[in-house]
Amino acid sequence: MPIKKSKDGVADDVAFENATQATTLYRTLKGDIIRGTLAPRQWLRIEFLRKRYNTGASPLREALNRLSAEGFVNQQDQRGFAVTDVNESDLDELVFTRCALNEIMLPNVIKNGDKAWEERVVLAHYHLSKTPPFTSNGSMNENYLACHREFHMSILAPCGSRWLLELSEKLFDLTLRYQNLALRSDIVGSRDVASEHQELVKAVLARDVTRSIRLLNEHVKTTDRLARAPAEKTMVR
Repeated sequence: MPIKKSKDGVADDVAFENATQATTLYRTLKGDIIRGTLAPRQWLRIEFLRKRYNTGASPLREALNRLSAEGFVNQQDQRGFAVTDVNESDLDELVFTRCALNEIMLPNVIKNGDKAWEERVVLAHYHLSKTPPFTSNGSMNENYLACHREFHMSILAPCGSRWLLELSEKLFDLTLRYQNLALRSDIVGSRDVASEHQELVKAVLARDVTRSIRLLNEHVKTTDRLARAPAEKTMVR
């Protein structure tokens, strides 16, 4: 059945524009929350956000509702929206769940991965290894964060379940808030993350399930450990 359009398509065009703005705002707000530009527990007043992002209230609310469903924003009755807090129990649960998922997914990854998957992993690792985590002025490199995400998702891609992949992507993004705390910390310099990635690539390409699980979970747990030190004054126990 064809979609019924309003006269001259005006209403449909407005709805499409709002949806496009909402998607753009969702991505922008999510990035600002992950980077810490919008701080934990910060109230997200509609008027403040309208001025900050130069947008209307309708697409803003749609974007905030989507972020609320994903756990980046809390919606409180009669009080509006606030950035979800960072806390130790939440980090514990994120790390536990990611490690449990790795144990479920990696055996199927190794079983299902073909030559195209191997090439994707190698290429993703190459791009990551050539991208510095910080820019020349000392701020986090957005390209590095994008390459790091692609690297991890490329490994898990042939797990055989889009539901597990979507959950892994969601948990990865939620963990990024804590990972960025580790990236800002001086003690992160003691970590040879490039070697961690290199050894992980070797293990998955060698089709070594046990070693792949161990290395990936150690990688996740190391980020967890490093994130706690700079976050002590920020996270709620």
